[in-house]
Amino acid sequence: MSRSLIGALAGAVMGFLLGCVGVGIVTGGETARDTGAIILFLGSFLAGAGAIAGAVIGGVADMREHCKRKDQVSNREALK
Repeated sequence: MSRSLIGALAGAVMGFLLGCVGVGIVTGGETARDTGAIILFLGSFLAGAGAIAGAVIGGVADMREHCKRKDQVSNREALK
């Protein structure tokens, strides 16, 4: 569960930063009246997408660890 949370937070931060950098590159560094709104909308969208992707990746990692631990316990009990 913790990997899902960490992955979601990391994905959201990276998505928002990618949106900020992308808008900065496209606008050529010039500040316009609408640049802040564009950064907010695009950054929020990419933050949401990154959070979903990070949560999925973290959930899969948690599930793999759980299955591996379960298999190790089963092997120990079989050897007794």
